[in-house]
Amino acid sequence: MATQLQEVEFETRTIGPLVLTTPVLRRLGFREIVNRHCPIAEQAELDHGLVAELVTQSRLSDPTALYDLPGWAERFAIAALYPEIERTGQVNDDRAGRMLDALYDQRAVIWGDVVANAARHYGLDLHRLHADTMAMTFAGLFADQPRDAGVPRLEPGYNPAGEWLQQLKLFALTAGDGGVPVWFDMLSGGTGDSTTYAPQFAAFSNHARLARFLPLEDIILIGDRTMPTAENQVTWLRLHLGYIGPITLQDHHRQTLRDLSHSIGFSGRPMASEGESNSHRDSLLLHDR
Repeated sequence: MATQLQEVEFETRTIGPLVLTTPVLRRLGFREIVNRHCPIAEQAELDHGLVAELVTQSRLSDPTALYDLPGWAERFAIAALYPEIERTGQVNDDRAGRMLDALYDQRAVIWGDVVANAARHYGLDLHRLHADTMAMTFAGLFADQPRDAGVPRLEPGYNPAGEWLQQLKLFALTAGDGGVPVWFDMLSGGTGDSTTYAPQFAAFSNHARLARFLPLEDIILIGDRTMPTAENQVTWLRLHLGYIGPITLQDHHRQTLRDLSHSIGFSGRPMASEGESNSHRDSLLLHDR
């Protein structure tokens, strides 16, 4: 029997971009990954994985100060999206802080699991990886930084403009397909660029378990002029990993180029003039497979 309704009440809630981010986070298994590596006591109201997902949602939808998480949760109807949330006051900065403390030591394995799931579920192409560092400069005095093992320190160093400033270094690997970030790490400001490539790639490879779904010999790593040191090249050769990187045309590089050009019957001068041998613009692109 059909029942005719005389009055219908409805309530409109704005969830904005969460309609897109929520299914992506759940397909990646983000909450489950965090909980696997950062378990919490059974009597806790909210697990670390849920809090991490909520903080991520906040950063992606309407990034504000962490102390205003309850206000964000109210604006985006989080209690309606997450049945575990009975009141928006549960989503507070104290819980976020405890989650971040628990997550810090496990951040590499968590990120590796997330990237591995993204590669599988979304067809992320990891055959070509771009590697580089970026200086993040700061103003002020930071003489009393704690010396905690594994925590990067603000240190003086040169930024890309040649300025000597207090800085941290950000190392990143991005996929050649779309520039999607697949690995990152913060390093102390005085860290030299050339020494970061091999250990960071090894960490990414281990934590994302690359060899399980992508042969290393199928990968080409592309970096800037600080990448192809002798030590790095030996590492890539041992891993059977392809790489592309520029080097300055110093005298021994010029001689190698001359020998190569003669062996293939090419007559001509190297691409740079004799007076520019130490210039950063004077470079040869190496590709070893």
